[in-house]
Amino acid sequence: MTEANDPQPLKRPHAVLDWAETGPVAVDAGDVYFSTEDGLAETRSVFLQAAGFPERFRSDRPTIVAELGFGTGLNFLALWDLFVRTAPADARLHFVSVEGFPLRTSDAERALSAFPELQTLSDQLTDVWPSPHTGAHRRVFENGRVMLTVFHDLAETALSNMAFEADAWFLDGFAPAKNPDMWATDLFSELARLSAKGAPAVTFTVAGAVRRGLAAAGFSVEKKPGFGRKRERLEAIFTGAQPARAPTPFPDPAPIDGPIAVIGGGVAAASLVKAFGYRGRTVDVFAHGGWASGASGAPRGLLTPRLELSDRPHNRALLAAFDYARVMFGAFEGFEATGVARLAKDEAGAARLAQLAEALDDEFSFLDVDAAQQRCGLGGQQGALWMHGAGQIQPETLVPALAGDAEVFDTRIAALDPVAGGWRLQAESGQTYGPYAGVILAGGWHQHALLSATGLKLEPSAGQLALFESDFDLRAPAAWGGYAARLGEALMVGATHVKRAEPEAEEEAEAALRTLAQDAPGGPVTLGARLSDWSGVRAAVADRLPLAGAAAPKGFEEVWRGHAKGGPAPAHKDLNPSGLMVLGGFGARGFAHAPLLAEALVSALCDEPAPMERAGLASLHPARLAWRALRRG
Repeated sequence: MTEANDPQPLKRPHAVLDWAETGPVAVDAGDVYFSTEDGLAETRSVFLQAAGFPERFRSDRPTIVAELGFGTGLNFLALWDLFVRTAPADARLHFVSVEGFPLRTSDAERALSAFPELQTLSDQLTDVWPSPHTGAHRRVFENGRVMLTVFHDLAETALSNMAFEADAWFLDGFAPAKNPDMWATDLFSELARLSAKGAPAVTFTVAGAVRRGLAAAGFSVEKKPGFGRKRERLEAIFTGAQPARAPTPFPDPAPIDGPIAVIGGGVAAASLVKAFGYRGRTVDVFAHGGWASGASGAPRGLLTPRLELSDRPHNRALLAAFDYARVMFGAFEGFEATGVARLAKDEAGAARLAQLAEALDDEFSFLDVDAAQQRCGLGGQQGALWMHGAGQIQPETLVPALAGDAEVFDTRIAALDPVAGGWRLQAESGQTYGPYAGVILAGGWHQHALLSATGLKLEPSAGQLALFESDFDLRAPAAWGGYAARLGEALMVGATHVKRAEPEAEEEAEAALRTLAQDAPGGPVTLGARLSDWSGVRAAVADRLPLAGAAAPKGFEEVWRGHAKGGPAPAHKDLNPSGLMVLGGFGARGFAHAPLLAEALVSALCDEPAPMERAGLASLHPARLAWRALRRG
């Protein structure tokens, strides 16, 4: 049982390995990760060839391959290698895997060094090796042609948080006798729910429990000759019927093939453009002032995670979003992974930060006052949480870089008019655009009027940052409610937060920033003359979580009111999707959260596997606000 003061299990335990001459062995399971004879040859025989690759690669839609037991990533790498060598040029690949005990990066590098012919690909994988944080982790390769999503969790729990139709399954967990929990009875019904008709499920094991479980779930099962010293293996084909989808008040947006408009010019809109670009699709972007003209246009800022000591769906989702963002931004100018110190203000704050350091992955560590002072130049009152993967961003550089060569209609959209099959956009000038099959509102506070028409309400927060002359010895960025970072000879200090829709007067904002610097834990941070400043208005939601998904459709309240008040779920009824979606409400963390949430929204619109857990998507769904209103009254 977890004690009240113990850190919550925000991460999965790393695999404990022993090393034999032939490769890694899982100490707890007492089993090898790959064949002692030839692991790559076994993968190609037992999984790739048995599942019908490369012939199964298709060009009409992405090929979806799902796996139990990511391990070293060898199966993924072998399939990726085959894909780039044999698949049609317009083909795409989604690989979705589960791992309950993730390897450390160093262990993955050591294990994969046994396969030099895959080194080019394995180096790319280990460079962005997923964090052990519980939940889903997406990585993008080949400019979007190859996508990997690894769920770090126990198999049955992870599968229940997925939604797709797999074209093939690689069942590569440790043998049932070594790892019985992974092969639980309910697992096979989840495999059926997630399988396309005719999908093969291949595995090295012929254990009776696996054969019976697959057969009961609707797979036809057949033994085949094994690889090397193994006499037999299994090939199964899904021939059953998928169970009916349970109704949910938080559905994914319906797939859209037609034209889509994105309203907004900040990091959310640019992230949508990037995600659509991975799929070879373009969108029309509408942004008054062009790219990075609003709250995403600050000259500098910090990329830091939202920190919460709880294993809840939204926390898993937003930790994964920060991880995805820092990996994505690493490929662009405009992001510098300097690390950031989160300063403790008092003893209670230090205790919380120490708990977070223990609960989070190795990118986070707690520093005492002396260590923090040496690392950052500010030691806090009681130390600091060092966030290794955090850093400084240049929004005015990063936003256009994400958007690439996407053009922008420099106009403010004043109204959305429903028309047959979609929407027509009306600008303040009176000019109209469209029709569009889908519209994504991704423009921050400037769209509060458009959003209010859908029943969604944003709250404004005006903020300002400034550059000052300062000889304060700040060696790394620091955050404490305010934040500071060195920019050449100047010191950036930010940011004020005032609940209003217009920035403060310059004098008031400067005074507030100087007070923030004066009150920095372990400070004060001394400031000289103000050199320049920036102001903007951020948009947030009352629960301080982002909005990502489809707006609640017409009839939502009527269908879901009874269930919200404790009654039975309604009979399955598809409400007509409006084609209106929202990506916003990020407050001060648009850069940390928008890229992954944009990827999730675009994945749904393109009918592809989600990069996040279903529970996490539901926790950020715009309809959550209407649902809560129904429950209250």
